[in-house]
Parts: sequence; structure tokens; C-alpha cells
Amino acid sequence: MSPVASRGPAADRPSPTTRSTEPAELPTSADVEWLDDDERRAWLALLEVGTGLFELLDQDLKRLGGVTLEDYEVLHLLSDTDDHRLRVGELATRMMASRTRLSQRIDRLAGRGLVRRERCPEDGRAIHVILTDEGRALLERIAPAHLRSVRTRLFDHLTRTDVSSMGRSLDKVALALRRQR
Repeated sequence: MSPVASRGPAADRPSPTTRSTEPAELPTSADVEWLDDDERRAWLALLEVGTGLFELLDQDLKRLGGVTLEDYEVLHLLSDTDDHRLRVGELATRMMASRTRLSQRIDRLAGRGLVRRERCPEDGRAIHVILTDEGRALLERIAPAHLRSVRTRLFDHLTRTDVSSMGRSLDKVALALRRQR
């Protein structure tokens, strides 16, 4: 039987909501509920689309502005706030990224003058990441081409109903993932 084959209905599966710190015991084939045909097709398509789409968008952004897709996400999230700033912890939460990894990314972006760090006046222990004028200018320059690429590579292949359904479905998964972090 394929490693992503079915053994029963999805409704019977427990839904993990917390992360255990205990060493993991590997389940046996008898312990695992295999994916049914629809789940298997969806999972494999998600792997293919996620990997392929993100790789192409990443290549585009490197060519357009010398930034990665994750760099773009940082710049976009900062630009989306009223004062173009977020605490490091909030930025890490929104990106579902570790603070260590995000800190390294912020270092690289700060080295290019696209963001800067500033101690939070309300809490001297916290650090704000702030989008600079240079970061805003880069984002404004590359955003139109990036959005065209997203539309061409993703949304042009879907109906409005597909997009709405995908958004609702992915929102549910994102919420569950946030709860597990």
C-alpha cells in the first residue's frame, strides 16, 4: 500500500493541537490512518504547487529586487501596518518563523538599509523592526511585477469560487498551525 493511501474516514482522525516535548514514538502502519484518494491527490498537489510556485516567485523577486520571497514577506508585513513597524515577536508569529531565523533575515535586510531595528519605547526589552524609506521604495518598485507573477502563476488558473474555497480552507489550516506553534 502506498505511504499516502487510505485506511479509513478522515472524520475519525484525532486533531493534534499541542506540541509534545516527549521523544516521539514512530507509529506503525497499523497505527496510521492512511489518506483517502481525495486527500492524497490534494496533499501531493499541495506539495507540487507549493514547491514550484514558491521557487518561481522567489526567483522572480531575486531578479527584480535582490530579495527572497521571505524577505518580501517581511517588507510587505511591515508596509501593511499604519506605522510600518512590528515587534520582532509579532513579525515571527505572523510569518510562522523562529525568532532566530527571522533575526538573521532582519540582519540581512538591515544590512541593505531596507529595515532597521529600534528599541520599543513601551517595553525596553522588545525590539521593533521598521521599514525604511529604501525598503518602502523597493517594495513599491517590485510589487507590481510580483503581483502580476502571483496572478499569472496562481489566480489566473482558478475561478472566483476556487479562490474563495481555497482561502477558507487555507485559513483553517493556518489557524491550526498557529495553535501548534
